[in-house]
Amino acid sequence: MEGELQWISKRLWTKSYIVMLFSNLFIYLGFYMLVPTLPAYTKLCGGSNFEASLVVSTFSITSLLIRLISGGIMDKLEIKPLLLIGGIILNVTTLSYIWLPVDGIIIVRVIQGVGWGLASTGAAAIFSDIIPKEKRGEGMGYYSLSMIISMALSPMFAIILMNLYSFKNIAFISVALVIIGVLFLFQVKTPKKIASKSTPKKIFSPVESFEKRAALPSLLCFLLVITLCGIMSYIMLYGKEINISSIWVYFIGFAAMILITRPFVGRVFDRRGHVIIIIPGSIFMIMGLIILSYANSTLLLIISSLFYGLGYGAVQPSLQAWTVNRSPHNRKGAANGTFLSSMDLSYTLGAIFLSFIAERSNYAFMYRFSTIFIVLLLVIYSYEIFENNTKEKKGQL
Repeated sequence: MEGELQWISKRLWTKSYIVMLFSNLFIYLGFYMLVPTLPAYTKLCGGSNFEASLVVSTFSITSLLIRLISGGIMDKLEIKPLLLIGGIILNVTTLSYIWLPVDGIIIVRVIQGVGWGLASTGAAAIFSDIIPKEKRGEGMGYYSLSMIISMALSPMFAIILMNLYSFKNIAFISVALVIIGVLFLFQVKTPKKIASKSTPKKIFSPVESFEKRAALPSLLCFLLVITLCGIMSYIMLYGKEINISSIWVYFIGFAAMILITRPFVGRVFDRRGHVIIIIPGSIFMIMGLIILSYANSTLLLIISSLFYGLGYGAVQPSLQAWTVNRSPHNRKGAANGTFLSSMDLSYTLGAIFLSFIAERSNYAFMYRFSTIFIVLLLVIYSYEIFENNTKEKKGQL
């Protein structure tokens, strides 16, 4: 069959898997240095609020489009060269921001979305190839952990460095981190794909960029990430609203809970499935968002981050592992592309929608309102499980 893999090992903790974790960690650390600082730098260069928002939205759109395309391509071609190209684009565009005017930053940000789409989808596809199926939950969980640690810690350090020095320092550090991540990539051994002689050698068709078996978990991830977008984008403004200057401690609690729970959540997924993780994890997220919306002290802020971190750290990687398990073995690249594209789309639309809610009320209400998306996730997911159980019972009769 086309895309069939020659597995390297049935073990999870191979040299390639460990090295790939470090590669992914450094690339994501470099990328997330730009998330809170580039829009601020755009304003320092004379840009308006609208132009600063374009720095975010244009990037998300091109990243979404390239992920939709690259997922299908990666099922046909070698993945590492495409990831390497993505890393080069990331670094060249990052360095160019130092010398560009505002209009140039916005245009180059569009190009950077292409690099990030290739790099992030390529990393996900490599992990899918080197993780044995029976270890998929645990393996994808640690992969997600490397992303979540970067997401939680890198923006915090970037803001501190930006306040102490300048964006130029941020750009150089970001480039250095991505280079380290790419160097690790050369030590990763991936399975070879066996192409079928009877199958025409098409590199890409638009239909192949979307994996239909990944649609349901991707929809659930879309709903999930809207709430994360509200936290990543607006928690600093929420801190000003509730007069808590140390709002950054939220990311410490968020990351700490994921680090504590990650080792056993993946093993539970592999042994007992996703139901026992996704339903309780979603409830924890709802609790975390509600506590956050009523936070009037650092203690409540930390408690809310622990609940939300526990839920997100359990649900997001479980959805991604479920996505890969549901999809054919020769369609994992397209499945990951579909899944990650749902996250890009969620960030693009979620930031706009939640800001609309906050402008007409406040950020506290926005966080309470965002629990609706997790409730909707639970309703859709529970219906799917009920339907599957019903079909299984009918098949046994």
